[in-house]
Amino acid sequence: MTVTVVKDDKKIFMWLLGIIGISFILPEYIAPLFVFFFYIPFLIHFKKTGRNAKIGNFGKAFMVYMCYMLISGIWSKTHILSSLIGLLWMGCFLFYIEIANTVNTKSKLKNAISALNISSGIIGLIAVLEFATYNLTKYFDGFNFTISNPLYYSINDWIFGLFPFEIINSPYLSRASATFDNPLILATFLIITTPFCAFSSVYFKQSKHRKLSRICFAFSLLGILCTESRGAYIAIALSLITLLISNKKIFKKLLPFMFVLAVGIPLTIALRYKSNSSGNEFLASNNNRFAIWQVCTDLFKEHWLVGMGAGTENIHQEIIARIGINRTHAHNLFLEVATEGGIIGIAIAVFIIVVFAKNLFKLFYLKNNAYRPYAVLYTSSIIGFIAMSLYEHTLQSPKEMMIFFVLLGFTEATLRMAEGTIQLSPDEENIFEDFTEQDYITDEDEEKEPITK
Repeated sequence: MTVTVVKDDKKIFMWLLGIIGISFILPEYIAPLFVFFFYIPFLIHFKKTGRNAKIGNFGKAFMVYMCYMLISGIWSKTHILSSLIGLLWMGCFLFYIEIANTVNTKSKLKNAISALNISSGIIGLIAVLEFATYNLTKYFDGFNFTISNPLYYSINDWIFGLFPFEIINSPYLSRASATFDNPLILATFLIITTPFCAFSSVYFKQSKHRKLSRICFAFSLLGILCTESRGAYIAIALSLITLLISNKKIFKKLLPFMFVLAVGIPLTIALRYKSNSSGNEFLASNNNRFAIWQVCTDLFKEHWLVGMGAGTENIHQEIIARIGINRTHAHNLFLEVATEGGIIGIAIAVFIIVVFAKNLFKLFYLKNNAYRPYAVLYTSSIIGFIAMSLYEHTLQSPKEMMIFFVLLGFTEATLRMAEGTIQLSPDEENIFEDFTEQDYITDEDEEKEPITK
């Protein structure tokens, strides 16, 4: 083993940390480029060290679904767009491969989660500032400064105009979007990442990491509140309740944060009602969703075998033609999958879910439950994602796909560590250690911290 190989391995991991920490703060059309370009040096380095970039059983199942989406461009009315959607999925899937193979030790997993926490905290802070400046400007005389919402609205307006198809680019005057294109995409991101911040604030050994995670957790929670999404409120509540009931220590540490939701949810809903005193916006939103769900149900019946093809544009045009509502998708991930992919798409999706659930179940019990806290974390995050998916198409944008594959990549990497199938670099082969109870902070450890400082 040469010194160069060790340095290259550390460099590859640092690049991955940078992508996890920075890419989500950038616009949708820039973020995936980091994943695409990183894959080349990642692959070269792995081959140089005699390793292969494995995708595992779950990855193989997902590859089948993505290939089916790509092929669906043949019968889709929007052939090119459907094919491009399939390719976009495959491109974002590289994030899963990179994380599942590069994150192969305890320290790397913790550092990668910390990078994600920081990204989540920064984005939550931006959302809070957007929400606060809008309401201060609206309700307080003399305050006249509003942060652009979404943050990249002006540049998005120019960039989207270059595309050969329509991309809706709307400003959101109250509901925060931060660095995402709309509040619901922001909510999806934060629902996946907030449990990671919560987990780190309770379990990480080093006090500074726990304190930083706690700050990121607070901003992530507040960011979700600032989206004013009722579906997101339900999703994050279910996600955090999953964490709370998993362990007495988590319950004791995180319960105060539930009061943030208990106070914040009624407050943000009241502000939204104040802007629309008649409540017509809420009623219209509900009615539109029901109407869209009915249209998509009819479309599934009409194209029940293979669906309409990948992407939202086919559905978008039908929604406009049938009920005159300019909405781009089914507002329900599972109905979207059914409408785009038909029975075949549903069957593949169900198989993917079964494989993922089986992996989570194994992670709960392997190595004398030493990896169980991470299994609970991933379960909490996926429960929030599923709940949000009942009200929204949660995999419509590049960054939503990316954060989804980050979650799946962490799960796969942790499972490989637990099973002993992880591929180690030459400098890590003799120092790899499994997780044990000593890797999680205890109350006794916390009590000793002030003495040892």
